[in-house]
Amino acid sequence: MNNTQCMITVGVGDLKITQAPNALKTLLGSCIGIILYDPFNKIGGLLHIMLPKKNGSDAKITKYANTGLPYFIHRMVTSAGATRGALCAKIFGGAKMFETNGLLNIGESNEIEVRQILKEEGIRIVSSKTGGTKGYNIVFDTDTGEVTCRIFGEAIEIY
Repeated sequence: MNNTQCMITVGVGDLKITQAPNALKTLLGSCIGIILYDPFNKIGGLLHIMLPKKNGSDAKITKYANTGLPYFIHRMVTSAGATRGALCAKIFGGAKMFETNGLLNIGESNEIEVRQILKEEGIRIVSSKTGGTKGYNIVFDTDTGEVTCRIFGEAIEIY
């Protein structure tokens, strides 16, 4: 991280969009962190979704893949000035954090929904690191487009 860079933390169910030289970071378990990046304009964002589909009257659309991801794409293009055709995605998280005895694996359900929406939107996933049983710590550098991923207890990897 260089000294002109600002590190922006993205909370659970939150969305942040910024541009170079800033960096975005979040912690993930069963949640999925979706990074959208326009490498030409060096505009990037990070959406931290908790669940695949919104149900009920929860007003926070960014907590859910099916409402948060289309909103994120729209904001990247209309508010942030990213070029729609230049957008690529990186996804992280979706760990199976709890033994659920055959019940729904939320991490896996999140990943399936995210991949489906990105496919429908025509946005290519250029890299991903998902699954497992441990938490993720990710840092996205909007200058280089690189994501530093640390899975607790494992070696740091760059995506």
